[in-house]
Amino acid sequence: MQHLLAQLSADDLARLEPRVLECRLGDLIRRYVHQRSADLADAVIQHIEALYLHPDLCKDPDRQCAYRRFACHWRCLAAQCGARRDTAVTA
Repeated sequence: MQHLLAQLSADDLARLEPRVLECRLGDLIRRYVHQRSADLADAVIQHIEALYLHPDLCKDPDRQCAYRRFACHWRCLAAQCGARRDTAVTA
């Protein structure tokens, strides 16, 4: 599944409807809860970014701001996972 997520480009995600992006985002977050990894966190970030850049949602500044804050939170989580992975490799 991770190799499929890596193949998704921003263009691929931009073609999806917001409802579909939100469903996929929910699935990714649930997977992350059980299997924390930088790759999953990065996929979550990609989906959040696709949502706040989506033309249908750009007209709602409050929602766009919320998605941007949410993406920032997930960038921190991805960095923490990456730091743990780097520490495990050097240990």
